[in-house]
Amino acid sequence: MVYEQIKAKLPQRFFPKSENPPVVEPEPILTPVTLQPPMPVGVDIIYHKYRCWTGNTLSCEWTEKTIEQNPTAKTCQTCGFPAIIPAKTEFRGYKGRYRIDKYIGNRGLGRLYQGIQLTDQQPAIIKEYLLPQLAFNAEETRDRKQAFERLAGLSLADGRIQDIRLNFPWDAISDPIAERCYLVTNGNIDAYPTLRTYLKATNKPMSEREVYRVLDQGLQTLQFLHGQKFSLPTGQIQQGIAHGNINLDSLLIMADTAEFFIHLTDLTLWENLFQLSTIKPVISTVTQDLVDLGYVAFYLLQGNILDTTIDPRKEQYWQAITLEFKAFLFRLLGLDKPFNNAEEAREALLQVYQVLPREILIIPEQPETPKAKLYRPSILLLSILGGLLLCGLIVWLVQRWKSPETVMEEPVVCCLKSVTGVPGGKFNYTGEKDSTWSFIRRQSNLILQNQTLEEKLKASQPKLQLNYQPEDSIEQAIASVKDKQKDFAIANMVEPLTPELKHQEFAYDGLVVFVAFSYSKRDKSLPRALNGQISIQQLQDLYTGKITDWQQLKGFNLPKLPVNLYIPKDAETIRIFEQRVLRNEEAIATFRYLKQQQQSNTSFTYSGINITSLSNLEMLQKVLRDFEEDNIGSIGFATLSQVFGQCSVYPLAIADGNKAAVQTLVQDNGKPINPNTDLCDDKGSYQPNIQVFKTGSYPLSYPLVVLYPGDNSRPPIGQKFAEMLRTAEVQQILEKTGLVPLSRQ
Repeated sequence: MVYEQIKAKLPQRFFPKSENPPVVEPEPILTPVTLQPPMPVGVDIIYHKYRCWTGNTLSCEWTEKTIEQNPTAKTCQTCGFPAIIPAKTEFRGYKGRYRIDKYIGNRGLGRLYQGIQLTDQQPAIIKEYLLPQLAFNAEETRDRKQAFERLAGLSLADGRIQDIRLNFPWDAISDPIAERCYLVTNGNIDAYPTLRTYLKATNKPMSEREVYRVLDQGLQTLQFLHGQKFSLPTGQIQQGIAHGNINLDSLLIMADTAEFFIHLTDLTLWENLFQLSTIKPVISTVTQDLVDLGYVAFYLLQGNILDTTIDPRKEQYWQAITLEFKAFLFRLLGLDKPFNNAEEAREALLQVYQVLPREILIIPEQPETPKAKLYRPSILLLSILGGLLLCGLIVWLVQRWKSPETVMEEPVVCCLKSVTGVPGGKFNYTGEKDSTWSFIRRQSNLILQNQTLEEKLKASQPKLQLNYQPEDSIEQAIASVKDKQKDFAIANMVEPLTPELKHQEFAYDGLVVFVAFSYSKRDKSLPRALNGQISIQQLQDLYTGKITDWQQLKGFNLPKLPVNLYIPKDAETIRIFEQRVLRNEEAIATFRYLKQQQQSNTSFTYSGINITSLSNLEMLQKVLRDFEEDNIGSIGFATLSQVFGQCSVYPLAIADGNKAAVQTLVQDNGKPINPNTDLCDDKGSYQPNIQVFKTGSYPLSYPLVVLYPGDNSRPPIGQKFAEMLRTAEVQQILEKTGLVPLSRQ
């Protein structure tokens, strides 16, 4: 039964058919050095003093059978090991109360339960760690419980909530009576199958491209974990943390029919508190994390986790592996010149992707059935085909004539280091103040750690010096490039550009219109009442004061809620909103009048309309607070790049005229999100829909471009900067900063 549940969560293609406090020096973290082959079934080196008939107390079925026969039992009826926790058991933590619904299995040094947070009825996974009397004495139990609550909590020191595919604990509780500790994580991700389970379930190796994806995601997470500042429950700030427990059991695979995501869990920071004191500890290091990840990749390529004799030093295990990939893995495993850090390893990995074998669909030749052969195609058929070809050629020529300078090809260069011909020297470039680019260029993220995108670009070209000098408006920025005051510009291509300038797209962005996404009042929320969508006409009516209560909106059975209107502070987003949503001069004039009144008063009410200008973060918080605390139906808008990843508001699908509404975010199953999608719990399982941005079918989307002069006498820095932004390496960085890439790498 458990196997079938696990198999259902894996893609079918995996199966054969049929300001911060002072930084303190971190204390050494103890952990095993390398990933070791799994222990044979029936061996339990931790709890061996319990005479379990299977030899593995954590996974023994008798602890579960004991509870079935006697729900009040505390220990296994055959060996005395602590029994599993019965369903409906409730306990209190530091952040709320929890209820255990069912036992779902074991992983690492603990047992897993599906549970629920009673305060908000949201799902949670509870991992139970045991300190049984035959394995730990009273002093050891006390010390481990105290250490568990000090260490089993991890958050970014700056307070950000960022999806780095690392399962952060939500609550850590030591049982004051029983010999148990509980680690609570939000949502259901911590219950997903491990890579060891994947290998057992599929009974075959991963392909090289699948292992590449595991490594790519794993290295991204390790790069972040090793480089960021983290806050521990004690209040200490620690610069970088080694995972220390990378193995097939601590990497979870979250998959559907299209692709999969790898999440890291069970850090040694708290996992090793439940090892016996007789086990020799070793200090965990960044270097060892890379080696352990290399062993994971090696096992995935072999598909054999039970044979303890497999050794990466033996050539027989590499005969079917691409030479470049083998060379990379040898360095990752420490069998060749090791990588200094995860960033260096990932840069090397990006260069391997292009040489990996592609999965080719081979269609076997079908035996020809006797049929009357037509030796002469009809004249009518040839005429139709010829006409279609001619029409296609004409359309292609017209499109090319209309936009001869737009380069639409997917990025073909993998890495920044591969971009050649970049001119050296000092160059000035420009854009609009407070624009998307001004925001993106200074963001640190999962890949860059404490380095900005611009610093990354400069580091790849040591002879290149770039100086960003934004202008007050995009018109001034374009004029400065034409007048040779600036070498190139970054712009949102909302309006047609002048023919003197060439341009290349490097990413997409768009406006999103949002309302509160509330859990406490989810049944009465606006996303559900609006069926997750709104039209351009309705937005015009709202932002020109024609609608003061949601019940006035035609075509919907909406609750009687007053309307609050919010707008962002940056001029670029306001200008795009006017062009793409308001459109006509009368609507724009009315909107500007309301906005001007608001600027002279922090909050101005006109004909029952309350309009407020806030920063993006303040706007997100205020929209949710208005709904939950004041019963007000607020609405706001901002760029997708600056709000993606949050879950306090719901981005509405946009309908333009008689066209169907288009949503910006799509789930891993290919379907758009809807008001029933759990935006908080399901982070990582939805992402921007590249196709609706690329085709322009989302009405509020637009490309970001590099503008540069067509004058061949000037250095080609604009073209080369665009080429750098279009590399696969930078496209992944841009996606992590919030932009929509040209294609998903």
